[in-house]
Amino acid sequence: MTPDSSFDAIVVGSGATGGIAAKELTERGLKVLVLEAGGPLPEEQFERAAKAQFAAIGSWARIKAGMTGQHKQALTSFYSPEKAFLFVNDNEHPYESPQDFYLWLRGKQVGGRFLSWGRVALRMSDHTFKFRSHEGAGFDWPISYDELAPYYGHVERFLGIVGNDDGLAYCPSGERVQPAGLSRAEQQFKQKVEARFGDAKVMAWRYVRKEATPVDGQRNRTTTPLQAAAATGHLTLRANAPVERINTDPHSGKATGVTYIDRVTGQRHEVRANVVMVCASTIESIRLLLNSRGEKHPQGLGNAHGLVGRYFMDQMLTLGFGTVPGFKGGELVDGKTPAENHGGIYIPRFRQLKNPGALGYAGGFNLQGIVGRPMLPPHMDSVFGLTGHGEILPYADNRVSLASRRDRLGVPIPSVSIRLRDNDRKLLADQVQVQKDVMKAAGLNVDFLISPQGISSDGPFMPNAKWYERLMFRMAYKRSVAVGGAIHECGGARMGSDPKDSVLNPHNQVWDAPNVFVTDSSCFVTNGTCGPTLTTMALTARACDHIGREYGHSPELRA
Repeated sequence: MTPDSSFDAIVVGSGATGGIAAKELTERGLKVLVLEAGGPLPEEQFERAAKAQFAAIGSWARIKAGMTGQHKQALTSFYSPEKAFLFVNDNEHPYESPQDFYLWLRGKQVGGRFLSWGRVALRMSDHTFKFRSHEGAGFDWPISYDELAPYYGHVERFLGIVGNDDGLAYCPSGERVQPAGLSRAEQQFKQKVEARFGDAKVMAWRYVRKEATPVDGQRNRTTTPLQAAAATGHLTLRANAPVERINTDPHSGKATGVTYIDRVTGQRHEVRANVVMVCASTIESIRLLLNSRGEKHPQGLGNAHGLVGRYFMDQMLTLGFGTVPGFKGGELVDGKTPAENHGGIYIPRFRQLKNPGALGYAGGFNLQGIVGRPMLPPHMDSVFGLTGHGEILPYADNRVSLASRRDRLGVPIPSVSIRLRDNDRKLLADQVQVQKDVMKAAGLNVDFLISPQGISSDGPFMPNAKWYERLMFRMAYKRSVAVGGAIHECGGARMGSDPKDSVLNPHNQVWDAPNVFVTDSSCFVTNGTCGPTLTTMALTARACDHIGREYGHSPELRA
């Protein structure tokens, strides 16, 4: 193989972090190649998906999806046949989960999971970044909230965030383009829940104002960060180009570029660059690092101390669903049509913030969802959905490794081994009980609450479903709320201040290959309780600022 071209920087992945990396680097004048494992998606499929309803867990639609190769992807709570194009085929993209069942939900397309992201964009705080200092468990990050705050703001201004300043230190507010609203049912929910739980704060979602739109004159949907990068004239995007390995110099150990595979022809290509940014999503990034062996990296890139893949984390998912007494159909809040109407309720972690460990476990959970939003015709009972996300602590034996089996392109598949420990089980038990108490305090009619602990219902179980639908639900639900169902996987290439106990330095550089930056959620030290996406984008912008300063092309962050 001979190099077919060279660039200032290569970005692996085109999702949330890859898109921001492409934008930030090209705007600094760098010649950037983005390599995406999947292809572009046509706009028509998004138009159909916007009109789709969720398929009930255990429904025939999900069973049919399993027959076509999406037997794991169809387990996600927001699956519908019209949204199937956003998920991979499990037969074509296999992985192993030998210890406990792990639900890896993902898509491979230009724009990555940015295209299916719920768009809830929340900042983390020093309760996460300084977790050990607050909780007496886990680890502290090598950075603080104050160091990341300017980059949070930079990304928020670009995306356009709808939200409010809720005055919460644990969930800091950021840059906003307009306030967020609550439905009448959500306002009632807020009043009742806050009266019952004095420390709880029910706030409106903070979310990205609108979805990515098609580029003018093109039929393929492109995310706004990629659009911004393309506008500079410095971007080259190659789709259907999964990266097999990062190539390194045998003497210095630094990256020289990557080898990618043409997914259509199977041909391998080598391309060179001064900098490689790994933004492939947590498990794929770990897989890439482990598969990038070289003379200076015999165990994989960044794996001199055997830490790549270790301290893998996710969040524990709980899901409650039912109806809202006194309300029919749904209410438009932030938009003029149901497709434009986004938003919902969010309850940041409030348990044992003032007295960490008082309940016998470290960490916490959030609750979020929608109440009375337009999901059903006006004549039907209004519905609610309330999910919980509980953080799993970092354990060395929770890990991602390479299996002996290879995929159809000849690349080793990932093996995911993660199990719940005593702290996780105690946290989950409290999460389930508090979610029950919250739904009861709000006066909601609960059809079911499902979690890895089991299933519960205050009244008739799924009263409007047929007997066989209830049976299929009971058979399938545990796999839908298995670890991974939250789609908040992180860790495995964690940041740190010492190369002996971390893979990356405080600027997201691989310790023993400093021109390789890893900025997706694999860099996380602890996982917090909110979604990771905004934080990964802020970390990416920060890393790009560092790269830009090295190249002398780093303008000040825009005010």
